Amino acid sequence: MKKNLLIKKNSFIKKLFFKIIRKIGFELIDQNTFAIPDRGLKIDQDLNIFNKKSITIPLGEIKIKKKINSFLIIFRSFTNENKLLSQNKKRIFEKNKTEYTYRSLLSLCKSINVCQKKVPNIIFFLKIIDDNSKNFVISKLKKIIQRFNIKHEISSLNTDKYKHKMKFTNSPRMLAHNSHIYESKIYAKNSNYDLIYFVEDDYLHEENSIIEMLFTYQKFSSILKKDVILCPADYPYLYHKLENTIILPGYNIHWRKVKESLCTYLISKNILQQNWKEYIEMAENNFDPYEKPLHKIYKKFNCFSPIPSLSIHMTNVNSVYGLSIFKNIFKIWKKSKP
Repeated sequence: MKKNLLIKKNSFIKKLFFKIIRKIGFELIDQNTFAIPDRGLKIDQDLNIFNKKSITIPLGEIKIKKKINSFLIIFRSFTNENKLLSQNKKRIFEKNKTEYTYRSLLSLCKSINVCQKKVPNIIFFLKIIDDNSKNFVISKLKKIIQRFNIKHEISSLNTDKYKHKMKFTNSPRMLAHNSHIYESKIYAKNSNYDLIYFVEDDYLHEENSIIEMLFTYQKFSSILKKDVILCPADYPYLYHKLENTIILPGYNIHWRKVKESLCTYLISKNILQQNWKEYIEMAENNFDPYEKPLHKIYKKFNCFSPIPSLSIHMTNVNSVYGLSIFKNIFKIWKKSKP
């Protein structure tokens, strides 16, 4: 009887001790077994608690200050031409544009689904803005999404709504492209989501892409005490410039600060509202480089790119804006087959 009372007493004292230790911001770790006794976890498992804390061994704990409850993904699809927008070249594998769109959407849906399972309380919404693809294409896009439990909506782009706003007239394809950009920004501004991921339909995503961006965004914005921008692709052209940078550990990989990106990126609703002038400036003009207004924003808000890449831009094999280095392109392409 005394032995049982002693065990209960020791158990009570142990729980109280663990509670006090955690209250003052520490975790107990058994370095022989790598166990965290009071949490029933080991240090090689995921120690993060969404919307509460980010833990990286041995760097310690970061309290999350930026709560995320909703996530909007805007997917811009265009399947009526096979050549690249600004180059008279074919994409790697030389398939019809529809094939890249299908695979891009499938890889994105897989990544969203992985994140949904990890963080079931967050609201995800997938908005597809399609530039007048044929009916069989729209039907295929719907079938891909229906394989996953993702709330979504597909709408068709009306370029006539925006053409009169453009400050150039010499490129019909660019007029349609900018109308697409315009529509996506208007939709995002009129929506009520914490995070917004603008993505083009020729990016293939790793399955951990969305969850890595979500947790990394919370971590970095809490460290820097300011909203950040995340670009999921590690573009080769950024290695042509020997510039000083900042490297930070994200959720499961490293990220580096960059000063440029293309048109696939994650931002907060707050950044969109604060920099509305720059986003619309880009949608109304054909700058060289096209993303020039984005680079102005990156002087005010830190933009980070992953190492290694979380998504692959499926352009021409020789394009400096395309295939990320040290990635198995064939494996990613095969995994994204509808």
